[in-house]
Order: sequence, then structure tokens, then C-alpha cells
Amino acid sequence: MLGKDVYKCWYKENNKWCKWIKPTLFVDLDNQILKDIVDYEIPHIFYVDKLRSDTAIIIDEDGDKTIKEGIALINFGYTLVPLFNSPYPLPKSRSLVNNSSIAALLIWGATILKDKDVVDDAPPVFLLDSNRLNRYRKDKSLFDNSYDIYSQDLPTSNYFKNNGIKNIIVKSDKINPDLNEILNKYRKNGINILYTNGFELPKKAKLKKVPKKHNIDDEDFW
Repeated sequence: MLGKDVYKCWYKENNKWCKWIKPTLFVDLDNQILKDIVDYEIPHIFYVDKLRSDTAIIIDEDGDKTIKEGIALINFGYTLVPLFNSPYPLPKSRSLVNNSSIAALLIWGATILKDKDVVDDAPPVFLLDSNRLNRYRKDKSLFDNSYDIYSQDLPTSNYFKNNGIKNIIVKSDKINPDLNEILNKYRKNGINILYTNGFELPKKAKLKKVPKKHNIDDEDFW
């Protein structure tokens, strides 16, 4: 399956959330030799029991785990929005973020998604790789393909609210600093932010305060 075919399986054209899918890992997929041993077991979901049309989910785990959990959530009726934005390393080089297993799982996910009908207004599950923040370089030969998530990588709070989303559940081991900054803006603009480690029911997220950098709110640009 070519990269463009994999992308088409993930990108549901009529769904309002899929325009946020990052094409980075799909673009060069044809040129990758995927040798990682990957576990394709779909996990059980404990923190939601049904589709909630007013709730979006952000999964910020190791990329492998994130994709498999996302696949499990499509059975509830959610649509998946992968936000993996780390480029592949050069051939025969090592990198800070290993995305070869993510690539293998994107292909696997495509084989499932191609036969799935997704409702046009199905609420989103945004898929993040917590390894994006790996920035410890043991030596200079390591390719730095780490990255941060920014406000423009996700919908604005106005877009969420205009499309019926009142709550966002964050599923992760911890709330990473780049995501924390975005979630603070959402909460400030009236979105209810919840957190779960996956084993407990979602509860109000504890967010760290972010120093104010400027007086212009991101919402002003949309």
C-alpha cells in the first residue's frame, strides 16, 4: 500500500476534523524500510463507555500505544486525527524520535479504516506521540527530529464550540508542557478540560499556569 493510499484511508473527506491530519509520515512512507517488530493488539478502553458527541479526546502516549488506542475508539464512533509531525531520519542514521513503528501502525490502521464508515460529524480523537519531546542527544550524529505541538496544530476553542464540542479528555501519563499551554487557552475560552491515565474515569485536569507572552489571543486570528 503506497503512502497516498494509506493517507486516503485515514483522511475521511467529509469529516470536519480530518483537515488537521498531519501528512508528514505519509508523504515519504513509500521510501521507508519498516523492520520494527510491532504489536497489533487492540487494547480495551476503560475511561469512556460510549460515544459522546460533545467530547473530543487527545491521546498523548508513546506513538504505538496512541494509534492502537485510537483504533479501539473508532468502535465507539469517533474519527481519528493523527498529528505525528516528525520527519523520518536519513537512511542508515539514528534519530531522537523513532517513528518507524508508527509508520507500520499507520499502514495497519489503514487496512482497518478503509472499510469503516465514519459519520461526517463524528467527534475527533487526536493522536499524539509523547516521544516528540525526546531531546537528549547522546552524540551529534543523532538526527534531531523532535518537535512541539502548537496552537495551529489543533482546532481553536471557537471551532470546537461551534461544532458542538464542550469537553476535551486528555489521556496520557502526564500533560506535556507544549500541550499544557494549548489546554490553558481552551479552558480560558470555555472548554472543559478533563484528564485520565486510562484506568480512572476522566476528572478535571490540573494544568500548570503559563506565563503570558503577549496580549493577542490566538482566537483573534480565526
